[in-house]
Amino acid sequence: MLIRKSLLGIFSAMAISLITLICFSWLAFERNYEAKTRNKAVDNTFLVQLKNKELLRVMLDIETGQRGYLISRNAAFLKPYNDGRRELSNVVKSLKKLVSDNASQVSRLDTLNQLIYLKIALMKSNIVRVRQGQSIDVSELTKGKNTMNELRAVSKRFEQLEQELQVERNALQKVADESVNLYLLLLPSTALLFLLLFFRLLYLELYRRLRFQVMLEEKLRELERTNAELEQFAYVASHDLQEPLRKIRTFGERLLRKHADRFDDDGQMNLHKINESAARMQQLINDLLAFSRTTNSLEQNFEMVDLNQILESVKEELSVAISAKSAQLNIEPLPTLTATAHQMKQLFANLISNALKYSHLDIPPVVSIVYALINADEVKHLAEARPETTYHHFSVRDNGIGFESQYTEKIFLIFQRLHNRNEYEGTGIGLAICRRIVNNHRGFIKAESEVGKGAVFHVYLPITTAEDLKN
Repeated sequence: MLIRKSLLGIFSAMAISLITLICFSWLAFERNYEAKTRNKAVDNTFLVQLKNKELLRVMLDIETGQRGYLISRNAAFLKPYNDGRRELSNVVKSLKKLVSDNASQVSRLDTLNQLIYLKIALMKSNIVRVRQGQSIDVSELTKGKNTMNELRAVSKRFEQLEQELQVERNALQKVADESVNLYLLLLPSTALLFLLLFFRLLYLELYRRLRFQVMLEEKLRELERTNAELEQFAYVASHDLQEPLRKIRTFGERLLRKHADRFDDDGQMNLHKINESAARMQQLINDLLAFSRTTNSLEQNFEMVDLNQILESVKEELSVAISAKSAQLNIEPLPTLTATAHQMKQLFANLISNALKYSHLDIPPVVSIVYALINADEVKHLAEARPETTYHHFSVRDNGIGFESQYTEKIFLIFQRLHNRNEYEGTGIGLAICRRIVNNHRGFIKAESEVGKGAVFHVYLPITTAEDLKN
């Protein structure tokens, strides 16, 4: 849970930083785009002023050419007039395109056009008169002069408005440039801030994990010490405890056999209880030894094991109980897999003896073992199943007394019994040993049952190598 919270915190910080950086990047892009637009607007205003000056220059060239021709009556002087008229058309088109987004300037440009056409018409009239050998019309010259003065006034006003617009646009461009600089500064600063934040988070996570690793190593050392103590306990149980028990049983049986006539019924009953308790104590010790051996790594010699041979050995070992209860065993062909042979024998011996033990008194037990090879997808409803793993699936089914479904986990706990030992013998360790063996092989075991309808134990063992199981 702590690791999940840490990862959630890191991922949340990453998401927030990513969103923030995207927002700042987008704002910086917008401000940069705005700055380019403002800069383009300033350039456009500057170009309008240049074209406006060029318009006046061209008009002066046209007027100069007309004046030279009228004075000299030499057609060579008309060249500036003709060239200017051709150039004038292009200048007016360019100027109209530049001010197309400004309605007031478009209106003034239309006024300029009208004055230009009027000026040129007046100049053309006197040129025609001179070509025809007539005298110059002074009134038209006067009108032309007045028109040119009006044209200069409109052009000057046109220029003034563009200059005012340029001042305004320069101010906006300055603001846009400052905004771009601000966001360009904020972007790496924010990235650096989040980088430092991530470094801090990763440092804290690494520090926490190192502390956890140190604690884990300490726990492992404690576990090793505990295992050593358990091994010592197993040694004591197998030697020092069993010897007094054997003597208790031996002398108790000798008392019953040789001196039974010296005890009344109550004394004989007490001797029987002593012997039974000693026998039960010895069975508990043997089962505890078996359980402790399943945790001992020295006992886990992984090799290729033929389960068919294992089951034959189990049937032979349980032959007396099978015959006594007229039990029927139906076993499908089983695979050869990587396992510890004696633990596989314990596993199936405990499951089968469990089925024989908890059978109906008046119905012969029937035990069936079914095998199948399945993928993890087929058991994905089980939390223990690892993805992309293939499992050996063994189903051990019986027709015994069964148990209530609420006890499907309790039965695998050590010393847990669902029945009084006077009804059914046993120490309550067998299924705990089964779970420990399955865990040693990286698998898991589940139980299903209904009262009076038998039980089925599902064993799932992954396909692995000996190296995988040892790691």
